[in-house]
Amino acid sequence: MPSNSYDLVVLGDDLAALVCATLCARRGMRTLILGDDRPARYQLGPHKLPIEPVVWPTVAGSAAERVLKELHGELALRRKFREPRIAAQIVAPDFRVDLGGDRIAAELARELGATSEASLARWQKGSEVARQFDPLLGSEHAFPGVGFFERREVAKLAEHLGATAATWWKDVETDPSVALWRGLAAIALRHPDAPPAAIARALDAWYAGPPALRGDGDAIRELLVEKLTTAGGEVRSGTVAEVNISWSKISSIILANGDEIGCGQVVASRSPQALVDLLGKKAPKQLPQLAATMSIVGYRYTLNIVLDEAGLPEHMAPTVAVISSLDKAPVGDVAFSVHLGEADDAGRVVATIAAVLPTEGVIEPDRLVAKCMALRTGLWRRLGDVMPFFEKHLVLAHSPFEATPPHVPGGRGSYDVPRNLPLPMMPVWKGSLAATAETGALPYVTGLKNLTLTGDQVLPVLGTEGALASGWSAAKVACALAGKKKDYLRDEVVGAAS
Repeated sequence: MPSNSYDLVVLGDDLAALVCATLCARRGMRTLILGDDRPARYQLGPHKLPIEPVVWPTVAGSAAERVLKELHGELALRRKFREPRIAAQIVAPDFRVDLGGDRIAAELARELGATSEASLARWQKGSEVARQFDPLLGSEHAFPGVGFFERREVAKLAEHLGATAATWWKDVETDPSVALWRGLAAIALRHPDAPPAAIARALDAWYAGPPALRGDGDAIRELLVEKLTTAGGEVRSGTVAEVNISWSKISSIILANGDEIGCGQVVASRSPQALVDLLGKKAPKQLPQLAATMSIVGYRYTLNIVLDEAGLPEHMAPTVAVISSLDKAPVGDVAFSVHLGEADDAGRVVATIAAVLPTEGVIEPDRLVAKCMALRTGLWRRLGDVMPFFEKHLVLAHSPFEATPPHVPGGRGSYDVPRNLPLPMMPVWKGSLAATAETGALPYVTGLKNLTLTGDQVLPVLGTEGALASGWSAAKVACALAGKKKDYLRDEVVGAAS
């Protein structure tokens, strides 16, 4: 017998899972998050280091805008935005520009000379193409669509967007800066193979410069967890050992410690293959079919370095996109980003380097360690192009995905690594779901009546915005399946729960 029962149990505590759970809790569903206890930060001595940096999409019409509006969290998050003089920078061979405000035209003119006007026009055209994503990411429909009529409506919008984006990209490919644009998209989306529609969306965000957040991923997580618990939702760590199924529905979840939790619905931020492994013979035919359409094309890698503030170049932006080669695929140390935290009381700054480790399929653990070390070596070498004197002011360097202790030069102390490290790296997925302008990999439905998918694998090429959109859409599906008389997606209901 279940020790407790919930209207909704969400498996996972990543961004998409948190968004889905928070929206459902605020719409009146008794909600539980069963997380993997994966931290957003970890402690090395006095230093709090991010697991991954978060680039928050703030363009009008984005999935972020819709989520924050429904949670009444716009002001709370805005307080966490930093307002530097330079929003972001792009560093590439013979190319270095500052972003933010109205500086882009003058910056491109300085770097590109006679071709700058044509490149700027193509970039601005990309922003117009990106705006065609707004009806898909900001409407009342789930994206990708669920149900015949919703799928038909979404398909019409996506078909038009895909065609427009393809035409724009065909013109962009004639631009000498095309490799630069592709690299910028790969950095923003943390995906090496984005389609034209996703590239346009990423370039639109770069145009104004992505905002920097105080607290990185912690800022977002704290906001969502606060909204969730205020609405009566719960967060719990636990490993799922078994799932009970009755009449093509999940009836309860049994944890490794023996607790049984009853559930009206389950939203899983897990890959189809992970669910197949969990369900075993109980898995519906649709899940292994979905798993067969998915492939891993990389892993998200993070390297944290702590250095004295004097080691930073003057006027370095809090977000820097680095493209070290225009002739190679935008992965690894060829295309990565550097995210600066704020100086602490001792005048030390955390710089977080984010890159994609390219691969084909799942890598065996021993080979993965070797590949991580090779990537780290490459990133270390490239960092000198951005911060020429960083090694002279280095305090420590460490990756949360490696078992090795921190690199501490010159006997500047030792640090105990937390017991929960190293963490597994998050995979970068590739798949194909029709009628999504090549941005979708998976649908939300699974073959079990009350099991819905969400997470990075649903819209893998849209980065943070894809996670937000899939979280909102999964909440819409869950509320519809609840069969309540109230419309849990109306703003009046969300407002009433405030």
